[in-house]
Amino acid sequence: MGFYASYKAVFDAVKAAVLTKKTVKTVILGEQFSVGSLPQAIINAEPSPVGQATMGSLLEVRVRGSVVLMVQDYNPRDWFEDVIRVMGDVADAILEDRKLGGHVFDCSVTGFGPGEIKFENKVYYGGIVRWEAILNYAP
Repeated sequence: MGFYASYKAVFDAVKAAVLTKKTVKTVILGEQFSVGSLPQAIINAEPSPVGQATMGSLLEVRVRGSVVLMVQDYNPRDWFEDVIRVMGDVADAILEDRKLGGHVFDCSVTGFGPGEIKFENKVYYGGIVRWEAILNYAP
């Protein structure tokens, strides 16, 4: 499998994991979108360092990404119940299979930040879940 296919498979696996959670209605990966049914998850790629792995000729790719969650468009009454619970579901989905179906050596959540998201001149309440997966790639 080439680099692109190996890299994209990681994001497809994260998308599939997030889709298992009923608290998220829409999951978007690399496509143009408008705000649809909330809660909505947008999976983004972030800079991913590549280096020599400790064994053989493998490269270690630290695939990094984030899931931006737009949970609701009105101020939450209870941040923990209304917003952080949904974010926790996404973190749990990513961590349920830390090998992401065999696509990576390991995957973990690296950041969890509730807050406001501004999109198209509107404020949404939600947050961001950051993650990192270790992909051993054989060129």
